[in-house]
Amino acid sequence: MDLARFSPRTIMAAATVAMLVQQAFSYVCQIALPILADQIAEDFGISRAWLGFYLFLQNVAAIIAAVGCGGFILRYGPLRVSQVALLLMGSSLLVTASAQLWLFPLGALLLGAASVSTPASSHILARVTPLRLAPLIFSIKQTGVPVGALIGGLLVPFLLALTFYSETLGVSVRLGPYGASFVTCLIVFAVMVSLEPVRTFFDADRRPDMKIAFGDLPATLKTVLAIRPLRDLSFAAFAFGGLQALFSGFFILFLIDGLDYSEAEAGSAFAIASFSAVWARILWGALGGGAVSPRIIMAGIGLVAGLSAVATALYGTDWTFWEITAVAVVFNMTALSWHGILLAETARLAPEGQVGGVTGGVLAFTSIAMMIYPALYGGLLAWTGSYGIGFILGAIPSFAAFVIFVNPPVDGAWTGLAARFGRLLLSRRALARAGAVTALGSALGVALNAAGW
Repeated sequence: MDLARFSPRTIMAAATVAMLVQQAFSYVCQIALPILADQIAEDFGISRAWLGFYLFLQNVAAIIAAVGCGGFILRYGPLRVSQVALLLMGSSLLVTASAQLWLFPLGALLLGAASVSTPASSHILARVTPLRLAPLIFSIKQTGVPVGALIGGLLVPFLLALTFYSETLGVSVRLGPYGASFVTCLIVFAVMVSLEPVRTFFDADRRPDMKIAFGDLPATLKTVLAIRPLRDLSFAAFAFGGLQALFSGFFILFLIDGLDYSEAEAGSAFAIASFSAVWARILWGALGGGAVSPRIIMAGIGLVAGLSAVATALYGTDWTFWEITAVAVVFNMTALSWHGILLAETARLAPEGQVGGVTGGVLAFTSIAMMIYPALYGGLLAWTGSYGIGFILGAIPSFAAFVIFVNPPVDGAWTGLAARFGRLLLSRRALARAGAVTALGSALGVALNAAGW
Protein backbone atom coordinates (compact mmCIF):
# COMPACT_ATOMS: atom_id res chain seq x y z
CA MET A 1 0.00 0.00 0.00
CA ASP A 2 1.42 3.39 -1.04
CA LEU A 3 0.80 5.63 1.97
CA ALA A 4 2.96 8.42 0.50
CA ARG A 5 -0.03 9.81 -1.43
CA PHE A 6 -1.92 10.52 1.79
CA SER A 7 -1.62 13.55 4.07
CA PRO A 8 0.80 13.52 7.05
CA ARG A 9 -2.16 13.43 9.46
CA THR A 10 -3.59 10.34 7.71
CA ILE A 11 -0.19 8.65 7.77
CA MET A 12 0.14 9.41 11.49
CA ALA A 13 -3.33 7.95 12.12
CA ALA A 14 -2.49 4.81 10.11
CA ALA A 15 0.74 4.33 12.07
CA THR A 16 -1.04 4.83 15.38
CA VAL A 17 -3.79 2.31 14.58
CA ALA A 18 -1.35 -0.28 13.19
CA MET A 19 0.92 -0.05 16.23
CA LEU A 20 -2.03 -0.02 18.65
CA VAL A 21 -3.31 -3.30 17.16
CA GLN A 22 0.19 -4.79 17.27
CA GLN A 23 0.57 -3.71 20.90
CA ALA A 24 -2.85 -5.06 21.87
CA PHE A 25 -2.27 -8.59 20.59
CA SER A 26 1.27 -8.58 21.95
CA TYR A 27 -0.25 -8.03 25.38
CA VAL A 28 -2.85 -10.74 24.82
CA CYS A 29 0.12 -13.12 24.56
CA GLN A 30 1.64 -11.66 27.73
CA ILE A 31 -1.41 -12.35 29.90
CA ALA A 32 -2.56 -15.64 28.36
CA LEU A 33 -0.35 -17.82 30.55
CA PRO A 34 -1.20 -16.07 33.85
CA ILE A 35 -4.86 -16.77 33.10
CA LEU A 36 -4.13 -20.42 32.28
CA ALA A 37 -1.57 -20.91 35.06
CA ASP A 38 -3.97 -22.28 37.68
CA GLN A 39 -5.28 -25.09 35.47
CA ILE A 40 -1.82 -25.91 34.08
CA ALA A 41 -0.44 -26.15 37.63
CA GLU A 42 -3.33 -28.46 38.55
CA ASP A 43 -2.76 -30.63 35.45
CA PHE A 44 0.91 -31.14 36.23
CA GLY A 45 0.59 -31.19 40.02
CA ILE A 46 3.03 -28.31 40.55
CA SER A 47 2.98 -25.15 42.68
CA ARG A 48 1.38 -21.99 41.30
CA ALA A 49 4.65 -20.27 42.15
CA TRP A 50 6.15 -21.82 38.97
CA LEU A 51 4.73 -18.80 37.13
CA GLY A 52 7.34 -16.61 38.83
CA PHE A 53 10.15 -18.70 37.30
CA TYR A 54 8.49 -18.55 33.87
CA LEU A 55 8.28 -14.74 34.06
CA PHE A 56 11.90 -14.61 35.25
CA LEU A 57 13.11 -16.46 32.15
CA GLN A 58 10.87 -14.36 29.93
CA ASN A 59 12.41 -11.14 31.17
CA VAL A 60 16.01 -12.37 31.01
CA ALA A 61 15.42 -12.67 27.25
CA ALA A 62 13.53 -9.36 27.20
CA ILE A 63 16.47 -7.45 28.71
CA ILE A 64 18.88 -8.69 26.04
CA ALA A 65 16.36 -8.10 23.26
CA ALA A 66 15.37 -4.60 24.40
CA VAL A 67 18.93 -3.31 24.75
CA GLY A 68 20.19 -4.96 21.56
CA CYS A 69 17.25 -4.24 19.27
CA GLY A 70 18.46 -0.91 17.86
CA GLY A 71 20.61 -2.44 15.12
CA PHE A 72 17.88 -4.88 14.08
CA ILE A 73 15.32 -2.07 13.80
CA LEU A 74 17.65 0.00 11.61
CA ARG A 75 18.64 -2.95 9.40
CA TYR A 76 15.34 -4.75 8.88
CA GLY A 77 12.87 -1.92 9.52
CA PRO A 78 10.60 -1.31 12.54
CA LEU A 79 7.49 -2.79 10.91
CA ARG A 80 9.27 -6.04 10.03
CA VAL A 81 10.63 -6.24 13.57
CA SER A 82 7.06 -5.74 14.87
CA GLN A 83 5.91 -8.67 12.73
CA VAL A 84 8.75 -10.86 13.97
CA ALA A 85 7.78 -9.97 17.53
CA LEU A 86 4.24 -11.23 16.88
CA LEU A 87 5.68 -14.38 15.29
CA LEU A 88 7.74 -15.06 18.41
CA MET A 89 4.80 -14.43 20.72
CA GLY A 90 2.50 -16.69 18.74
CA SER A 91 5.20 -19.38 18.79
CA SER A 92 5.37 -19.13 22.59
CA LEU A 93 1.65 -19.95 22.67
CA LEU A 94 2.29 -22.93 20.40
CA VAL A 95 4.76 -24.20 22.99
CA THR A 96 2.06 -23.91 25.67
CA ALA A 97 -0.41 -25.66 23.36
CA SER A 98 1.98 -28.63 23.11
CA ALA A 99 1.27 -29.44 26.79
CA GLN A 100 4.92 -30.42 27.22
CA LEU A 101 6.04 -28.88 30.50
CA TRP A 102 9.74 -29.33 29.71
CA LEU A 103 9.31 -27.03 26.68
CA PHE A 104 7.74 -24.18 28.67
CA PRO A 105 11.12 -22.46 29.34
CA LEU A 106 11.54 -22.18 25.54
CA GLY A 107 8.13 -20.48 25.38
CA ALA A 108 9.24 -18.02 28.06
CA LEU A 109 12.39 -17.14 26.09
CA LEU A 110 10.42 -16.64 22.86
CA LEU A 111 7.96 -14.37 24.64
CA GLY A 112 10.80 -12.35 26.16
CA ALA A 113 12.61 -11.93 22.84
CA ALA A 114 9.42 -10.41 21.45
CA SER A 115 9.78 -7.37 23.77
CA VAL A 116 11.27 -5.51 20.78
CA SER A 117 7.71 -4.67 19.67
CA THR A 118 7.58 -1.49 21.77
CA PRO A 119 10.91 0.06 20.64
CA ALA A 120 10.00 -0.77 17.04
CA SER A 121 6.62 0.96 17.29
CA SER A 122 8.24 3.98 18.98
CA HIS A 123 10.65 4.26 16.05
CA ILE A 124 7.73 4.38 13.62
CA LEU A 125 5.71 6.94 15.57
CA ALA A 126 8.71 9.21 16.20
CA ARG A 127 9.09 9.56 12.41
CA VAL A 128 5.52 10.58 11.66
CA THR A 129 4.39 12.46 14.81
CA PRO A 130 4.91 16.22 15.42
CA LEU A 131 6.75 16.89 18.68
CA ARG A 132 3.80 18.73 20.26
CA LEU A 133 1.51 15.75 19.69
CA ALA A 134 3.99 13.07 20.76
CA PRO A 135 2.76 12.56 24.37
CA LEU A 136 -0.85 12.15 23.19
CA ILE A 137 -0.08 9.94 20.18
CA PHE A 138 2.32 7.70 22.09
CA SER A 139 -0.28 7.39 24.85
CA ILE A 140 -3.01 6.46 22.36
CA LYS A 141 -0.71 3.81 20.86
CA GLN A 142 0.04 2.45 24.32
CA THR A 143 -3.67 2.00 25.01
CA GLY A 144 -3.01 -1.19 23.08
CA VAL A 145 -1.85 -2.69 26.37
CA PRO A 146 -5.16 -2.22 28.27
CA VAL A 147 -7.09 -3.02 25.08
CA GLY A 148 -5.07 -6.23 24.87
CA ALA A 149 -5.78 -6.91 28.54
CA LEU A 150 -9.49 -6.41 27.88
CA ILE A 151 -9.39 -8.74 24.87
CA GLY A 152 -7.29 -11.34 26.66
CA GLY A 153 -9.25 -11.11 29.92
CA LEU A 154 -12.46 -11.96 28.06
CA LEU A 155 -11.19 -14.12 25.17
CA VAL A 156 -8.87 -16.53 26.98
CA PRO A 157 -11.35 -17.55 29.75
CA PHE A 158 -14.02 -17.95 27.03
CA LEU A 159 -11.77 -20.24 24.99
CA LEU A 160 -10.69 -22.04 28.15
CA ALA A 161 -14.27 -23.09 28.90
CA LEU A 162 -15.42 -23.52 25.27
CA THR A 163 -16.95 -26.94 24.56
CA PHE A 164 -18.29 -28.14 21.22
CA TYR A 165 -19.46 -31.41 19.70
CA SER A 166 -17.24 -33.00 17.02
CA GLU A 167 -19.16 -34.99 14.41
CA THR A 168 -15.90 -36.61 13.25
CA LEU A 169 -14.86 -37.82 16.69
CA GLY A 170 -18.38 -38.34 17.95
CA VAL A 171 -17.53 -36.70 21.29
CA SER A 172 -17.74 -33.32 22.99
CA VAL A 173 -14.43 -31.47 22.88
CA ARG A 174 -13.36 -28.93 25.51
CA LEU A 175 -10.51 -26.64 24.47
CA GLY A 176 -8.98 -26.33 27.93
CA PRO A 177 -5.72 -24.44 28.49
CA TYR A 178 -3.87 -26.02 25.56
CA GLY A 179 -6.62 -25.60 22.98
CA ALA A 180 -7.14 -22.00 24.15
CA SER A 181 -3.41 -21.35 23.62
CA PHE A 182 -3.55 -22.79 20.10
CA VAL A 183 -6.58 -20.72 19.00
CA THR A 184 -5.05 -17.54 20.46
CA CYS A 185 -1.85 -18.32 18.57
CA LEU A 186 -3.73 -18.49 15.26
CA ILE A 187 -5.33 -15.09 15.95
CA VAL A 188 -1.91 -13.52 16.68
CA PHE A 189 -0.45 -14.94 13.46
CA ALA A 190 -3.39 -13.43 11.53
CA VAL A 191 -2.64 -10.00 13.04
CA MET A 192 1.02 -10.39 12.02
CA VAL A 193 0.04 -11.03 8.39
CA SER A 194 -2.43 -8.10 8.40
CA LEU A 195 0.44 -5.63 8.92
CA GLU A 196 2.20 -6.62 5.68
CA PRO A 197 0.45 -4.07 3.35
CA VAL A 198 1.97 -1.07 5.20
CA ARG A 199 5.41 -2.60 5.64
CA THR A 200 7.02 -1.02 2.55
CA PHE A 201 6.18 2.53 3.62
CA PHE A 202 7.08 2.29 7.30
CA ASP A 203 10.31 0.40 6.59
CA ALA A 204 11.44 2.84 3.89
CA ASP A 205 14.25 4.21 6.08
CA ARG A 206 15.77 0.83 6.89
CA ARG A 207 19.49 0.37 6.31
CA PRO A 208 20.18 -3.13 4.90
CA ASP A 209 23.93 -2.59 5.22
CA MET A 210 23.67 -1.93 8.96
CA LYS A 211 25.94 -4.28 10.91
CA ILE A 212 24.46 -5.98 13.96
CA ALA A 213 26.84 -5.78 16.90
CA PHE A 214 25.91 -6.79 20.41
CA GLY A 215 28.85 -4.67 21.52
CA ASP A 216 26.38 -1.78 21.11
CA LEU A 217 24.56 -2.91 24.27
CA PRO A 218 26.92 -1.19 26.75
CA ALA A 219 26.97 1.95 24.58
CA THR A 220 23.16 2.10 24.60
CA LEU A 221 22.98 1.78 28.38
CA LYS A 222 25.75 4.37 28.77
CA THR A 223 23.75 6.84 26.65
CA VAL A 224 20.62 6.24 28.71
CA LEU A 225 22.36 6.65 32.07
CA ALA A 226 24.46 9.65 30.98
CA ILE A 227 21.42 11.87 30.29
CA ARG A 228 19.94 12.71 33.69
CA PRO A 229 16.25 12.91 32.68
CA LEU A 230 16.61 9.59 30.80
CA ARG A 231 18.13 8.05 33.91
CA ASP A 232 15.09 9.16 35.92
CA LEU A 233 12.79 7.71 33.27
CA SER A 234 14.72 4.44 33.46
CA PHE A 235 14.05 4.25 37.20
CA ALA A 236 10.35 4.93 36.58
CA ALA A 237 10.35 2.18 33.96
CA PHE A 238 11.81 -0.15 36.59
CA ALA A 239 9.47 0.84 39.44
CA PHE A 240 6.24 0.92 37.46
CA GLY A 241 7.18 -2.00 35.20
CA GLY A 242 7.69 -4.12 38.30
CA LEU A 243 4.22 -3.31 39.62
CA GLN A 244 2.78 -3.99 36.16
CA ALA A 245 4.48 -7.40 36.20
CA LEU A 246 2.95 -8.23 39.58
CA PHE A 247 -0.53 -7.19 38.51
CA SER A 248 -0.37 -8.90 35.10
CA GLY A 249 1.24 -12.04 36.44
CA PHE A 250 -0.48 -12.59 39.79
CA PHE A 251 -3.72 -10.57 40.11
CA ILE A 252 -5.83 -13.21 38.39
CA LEU A 253 -4.08 -16.03 40.24
CA PHE A 254 -4.60 -14.12 43.53
CA LEU A 255 -8.34 -14.03 42.90
CA ILE A 256 -8.61 -17.64 41.70
CA ASP A 257 -6.32 -19.43 44.14
CA GLY A 258 -6.28 -16.97 47.03
CA LEU A 259 -9.90 -15.78 47.09
CA ASP A 260 -11.71 -18.69 45.37
CA TYR A 261 -12.96 -16.73 42.35
CA SER A 262 -13.70 -18.56 39.10
CA GLU A 263 -11.55 -17.95 36.00
CA ALA A 264 -14.45 -16.02 34.42
CA GLU A 265 -14.93 -13.78 37.49
CA ALA A 266 -11.21 -13.09 37.84
CA GLY A 267 -10.88 -12.44 34.10
CA SER A 268 -13.83 -10.04 34.21
CA ALA A 269 -12.30 -8.04 37.09
CA PHE A 270 -9.01 -7.94 35.19
CA ALA A 271 -10.71 -6.81 31.97
CA ILE A 272 -12.80 -4.09 33.67
CA ALA A 273 -9.74 -2.69 35.44
CA SER A 274 -7.68 -2.86 32.26
CA PHE A 275 -10.28 -0.95 30.27
CA SER A 276 -9.97 1.98 32.69
CA ALA A 277 -6.31 2.29 31.74
CA VAL A 278 -7.29 3.16 28.14
CA TRP A 279 -8.70 6.50 29.24
CA ALA A 280 -6.00 7.08 31.86
CA ARG A 281 -3.22 6.75 29.27
CA ILE A 282 -4.92 9.20 26.93
CA LEU A 283 -5.51 11.61 29.83
CA TRP A 284 -1.87 11.51 30.99
CA GLY A 285 -0.72 11.98 27.40
CA ALA A 286 -3.03 14.96 26.84
CA LEU A 287 -1.94 16.60 30.09
CA GLY A 288 1.74 15.89 29.42
CA GLY A 289 1.49 17.60 26.04
CA GLY A 290 1.69 21.01 27.68
CA ALA A 291 -0.79 21.52 30.52
CA VAL A 292 1.24 19.68 33.17
CA SER A 293 4.93 18.83 33.39
CA PRO A 294 5.56 15.15 32.55
CA ARG A 295 7.69 14.91 35.71
CA ILE A 296 4.75 15.96 37.88
CA ILE A 297 2.55 13.35 36.20
CA MET A 298 5.19 10.68 36.78
CA ALA A 299 5.48 11.73 40.44
CA GLY A 300 1.70 11.43 40.90
CA ILE A 301 1.70 8.02 39.24
CA GLY A 302 4.46 6.86 41.59
CA LEU A 303 2.57 7.91 44.72
CA VAL A 304 -0.87 6.57 43.77
CA ALA A 305 0.49 3.36 42.22
CA GLY A 306 2.34 2.58 45.45
CA LEU A 307 -0.80 3.16 47.52
CA SER A 308 -2.80 0.96 45.13
CA ALA A 309 -0.29 -1.87 45.50
CA VAL A 310 -0.57 -1.66 49.29
CA ALA A 311 -4.37 -1.74 49.02
CA THR A 312 -4.16 -4.80 46.74
CA ALA A 313 -2.12 -6.57 49.39
CA LEU A 314 -5.02 -6.10 51.81
CA TYR A 315 -7.53 -8.03 49.65
CA GLY A 316 -9.48 -10.58 51.66
CA THR A 317 -12.50 -12.85 51.42
CA ASP A 318 -14.60 -10.12 53.09
CA TRP A 319 -14.00 -7.78 50.15
CA THR A 320 -16.75 -7.61 47.52
CA PHE A 321 -16.09 -8.11 43.81
CA TRP A 322 -16.61 -4.40 43.17
CA GLU A 323 -14.33 -3.28 46.00
CA ILE A 324 -11.55 -5.46 44.60
CA THR A 325 -12.24 -4.17 41.09
CA ALA A 326 -12.22 -0.52 42.26
CA VAL A 327 -8.71 -0.88 43.68
CA ALA A 328 -7.64 -2.69 40.52
CA VAL A 329 -8.99 0.21 38.44
CA VAL A 330 -6.83 2.74 40.34
CA PHE A 331 -3.87 0.34 40.05
CA ASN A 332 -4.37 0.20 36.27
CA MET A 333 -4.84 3.96 35.91
CA THR A 334 -1.39 4.49 37.43
CA ALA A 335 0.99 1.51 37.48
CA LEU A 336 -0.22 0.33 34.05
CA SER A 337 -0.75 3.73 32.38
CA TRP A 338 2.69 5.40 32.36
CA HIS A 339 4.01 4.00 29.07
CA GLY A 340 2.82 6.63 26.61
CA ILE A 341 4.14 9.67 28.43
CA LEU A 342 7.40 7.90 29.31
CA LEU A 343 7.97 6.78 25.72
CA ALA A 344 7.20 10.27 24.37
CA GLU A 345 9.70 11.82 26.79
CA THR A 346 12.26 9.17 25.86
CA ALA A 347 11.78 9.90 22.15
CA ARG A 348 12.16 13.64 22.82
CA LEU A 349 15.37 13.21 24.81
CA ALA A 350 16.99 10.54 22.60
CA PRO A 351 19.84 11.58 20.26
CA GLU A 352 18.68 11.97 16.66
CA GLY A 353 18.28 8.67 14.82
CA GLN A 354 18.57 6.62 18.00
CA VAL A 355 14.95 6.61 19.20
CA GLY A 356 14.49 2.85 18.81
CA GLY A 357 17.76 1.91 20.49
CA VAL A 358 17.44 4.40 23.37
CA THR A 359 13.82 3.39 23.92
CA GLY A 360 15.00 -0.20 24.14
CA GLY A 361 17.66 0.87 26.65
CA VAL A 362 15.12 2.60 28.88
CA LEU A 363 12.67 -0.29 28.59
CA ALA A 364 15.44 -2.73 29.49
CA PHE A 365 14.94 -1.49 33.04
CA THR A 366 11.29 -2.47 32.78
CA SER A 367 12.41 -5.94 31.73
CA ILE A 368 14.87 -6.08 34.64
CA ALA A 369 12.00 -5.28 37.01
CA MET A 370 9.75 -7.79 35.29
CA MET A 371 12.48 -10.37 35.83
CA ILE A 372 13.15 -9.54 39.48
CA TYR A 373 9.67 -8.79 40.82
CA PRO A 374 7.88 -11.99 39.72
CA ALA A 375 10.84 -14.14 40.79
CA LEU A 376 10.83 -12.61 44.28
CA TYR A 377 7.05 -12.72 44.41
CA GLY A 378 6.99 -16.38 43.39
CA GLY A 379 9.59 -17.20 46.03
CA LEU A 380 7.66 -15.33 48.73
CA LEU A 381 4.42 -17.02 47.64
CA ALA A 382 5.99 -20.47 47.84
CA TRP A 383 7.59 -19.66 51.22
CA THR A 384 4.73 -17.86 52.98
CA GLY A 385 1.61 -18.78 50.98
CA SER A 386 0.68 -15.05 51.05
CA TYR A 387 -0.33 -13.16 47.94
CA GLY A 388 -0.13 -9.80 49.75
CA ILE A 389 3.48 -9.48 50.93
CA GLY A 390 4.89 -9.19 47.40
CA PHE A 391 2.59 -6.28 46.53
CA ILE A 392 3.69 -4.36 49.64
CA LEU A 393 7.38 -4.80 48.81
CA GLY A 394 6.70 -3.87 45.18
CA ALA A 395 5.25 -0.53 46.29
CA ILE A 396 8.55 0.71 47.78
CA PRO A 397 10.34 1.62 44.48
CA SER A 398 7.14 3.31 43.30
CA PHE A 399 7.22 5.60 46.33
CA ALA A 400 10.92 6.26 45.57
CA ALA A 401 9.92 7.28 42.01
CA PHE A 402 7.53 9.82 43.53
CA VAL A 403 10.45 11.36 45.48
CA ILE A 404 12.70 11.40 42.37
CA PHE A 405 10.16 13.05 40.06
CA VAL A 406 8.81 15.58 42.52
CA ASN A 407 12.36 17.04 42.45
CA PRO A 408 14.38 18.35 39.47
CA PRO A 409 16.83 15.91 37.83
CA VAL A 410 19.76 15.33 40.22
CA ASP A 411 23.38 15.88 39.20
CA GLY A 412 25.51 12.87 40.03
CA ALA A 413 24.15 9.68 41.57
CA TRP A 414 20.73 9.14 43.13
CA THR A 415 22.54 8.47 46.39
CA GLY A 416 22.98 12.23 46.74
CA LEU A 417 19.21 12.70 46.65
CA ALA A 418 18.75 9.83 49.10
CA ALA A 419 21.25 11.40 51.50
CA ARG A 420 19.56 14.82 51.33
CA PHE A 421 16.17 13.20 51.82
CA GLY A 422 17.48 11.27 54.82
CA ARG A 423 18.91 14.43 56.39
CA LEU A 424 15.57 16.14 55.85
CA LEU A 425 13.66 13.32 57.53
CA LEU A 426 16.03 13.29 60.49
CA SER A 427 16.13 17.04 61.03
CA ARG A 428 14.81 18.38 64.33
CA ARG A 429 11.89 20.12 62.65
CA ALA A 430 10.85 16.98 60.75
CA LEU A 431 11.12 14.81 63.88
CA ALA A 432 9.10 17.34 65.90
CA ARG A 433 6.36 17.39 63.26
CA ALA A 434 6.31 13.59 63.11
CA GLY A 435 6.01 13.42 66.88
CA ALA A 436 3.17 15.94 66.92
CA VAL A 437 1.27 14.10 64.18
CA THR A 438 1.76 10.76 65.96
CA ALA A 439 0.54 12.20 69.27
CA LEU A 440 -2.47 13.83 67.62
CA GLY A 441 -3.34 10.61 65.75
CA SER A 442 -3.04 8.56 68.95
CA ALA A 443 -5.25 10.98 70.87
CA LEU A 444 -7.84 10.93 68.07
CA GLY A 445 -7.77 7.12 68.00
CA VAL A 446 -8.31 6.91 71.76
CA ALA A 447 -11.18 9.41 71.56
CA LEU A 448 -12.90 7.53 68.73
CA ASN A 449 -12.45 4.22 70.54
CA ALA A 450 -13.96 5.67 73.71
CA ALA A 451 -16.91 6.97 71.69
CA GLY A 452 -17.52 3.44 70.35
CA TRP A 453 -16.46 4.13 66.74
